[in-house]
Amino acid sequence: MGRTVTGTDQLLERVLAQLCEQGCARVREYIRALQHAEDLPEFAELDAGQRVTLLRELQAIMQVYDDRC
Repeated sequence: MGRTVTGTDQLLERVLAQLCEQGCARVREYIRALQHAEDLPEFAELDAGQRVTLLRELQAIMQVYDDRC
């Protein structure tokens, strides 16, 4: 449903998986950082377009959880 990442962007897939492994609270922090264009080491390798996609992906994933975590 919310998946927009293609198999051709392995870096983005890897970063997304690594961020999600850190749990809901941390993912919400990453979302806030991306929304405010903060440059965190966890996604420093990504270009601007990849960061937009990462933000959308994280938001789509977190919609499943609502406020439960």
